[in-house]
Amino acid sequence: MGNDVQTTNNRRTNLQILDDKRKELGEGLIKYRHYLDVIPVNKQEQFRNNFLELATQDYLLSIVDTKELVRFASNVTKTGLDISPSSKEVYIIPFDTKVNNIKVMLPQAIIPLNGMQQLAYQKGFLLTMESVFKFDDGSYESESKLSRMQQSYLKTADPEWVDNHFIGFDVVLEDLRKELPAQTKFVDLNYVQEATKTIKDTRWKLQTWRHKAVRRAYGDFMIPKDRKIEAFEEIEALNDSVLENVDTSSGKTLTIENEKALQQLGIKLQKFNGVAIASNFQGKEKYLEEFGFAKNGGNYSIGYEENTKVLPSTHDMLKAKENSTSKTTKTKKPFVVLYAYLSKSMEKDTIKTFVNDVLGLTRDDEEGINEVLADLNLLDMMVNDYISSNPKENNSEEEKIADTLF
Repeated sequence: MGNDVQTTNNRRTNLQILDDKRKELGEGLIKYRHYLDVIPVNKQEQFRNNFLELATQDYLLSIVDTKELVRFASNVTKTGLDISPSSKEVYIIPFDTKVNNIKVMLPQAIIPLNGMQQLAYQKGFLLTMESVFKFDDGSYESESKLSRMQQSYLKTADPEWVDNHFIGFDVVLEDLRKELPAQTKFVDLNYVQEATKTIKDTRWKLQTWRHKAVRRAYGDFMIPKDRKIEAFEEIEALNDSVLENVDTSSGKTLTIENEKALQQLGIKLQKFNGVAIASNFQGKEKYLEEFGFAKNGGNYSIGYEENTKVLPSTHDMLKAKENSTSKTTKTKKPFVVLYAYLSKSMEKDTIKTFVNDVLGLTRDDEEGINEVLADLNLLDMMVNDYISSNPKENNSEEEKIADTLF
């Protein structure tokens, strides 16, 4: 009974945090509504609803200023893409770059594979992408063309094997109108790694790789002028413009003494991945400038050493508590811990489907399960996406205990 009460309290707290984020975004939409002028009037209400969905992405809100988010999201929407996370047409992620050796977090847009496929389909093309693997005998091939012998060597569930054998993507563009022959472009792994090296959030690694691979291949495809996929080019131009407009900074880093002084002034700092962003600083900008903060798009930020003490947010403390709970149950099998976590927000009869089909895990894949448990923010996002896109299904089978689910 006590555990049920604690779970209810945790859920209520998470909902309150989400409501606070929605309120913050809603206020930002009102304050910076002039940025919405780039969007047709008849689509602005839909944009507002989609924008509020970003409240589920706390990692983004904690390091990108609301003003910049409104401006950037408006320009992304202008290209015709839906910014709501549930649509999976485009994702807005924090981009880690440096100015005068100081880290600066900026919003960037990446189009996931299904979003790129939808854009291509609207122009009469079928876009597909396959991983290409190199085998120990020197042969290499894309997934759909593997021989039976090559298929027997595949170990895609083993991250180490994939790291040693994955060499890039085959991007294929087929003309549904039959005006052009099918076109295939191989994009080397080294290229996509180099193109995405400053995106530090590993949860987006595969998505950013695919985005850059398709964009690279698209530049080599033969496409009639009237069938160009403008959104590809517009998104890249938007991303580039954000990087080009970064203000230079002083080259200073945050010290513990300065941080304490700012706290006494009532200035709050949010820290993430080497960047501290100031809030509640109205009328106190001169102190930020004296301490070396740089103004980036109306937001003040400064770099800090990673070992500087970070003051956790309420949400961070909740996650820490979850992690602490996981550590105290170290003797439990990873799949039992995962089941216990998922059961707080999902029905028992859907957990197996989610774990097997969405996470691609089995009960014996302890390494994979531990990786999932290490990033509860990402897991929460995936659960929310799954629940929103899959209404509850009745299941007449006997509910199974955790030990038999995976």
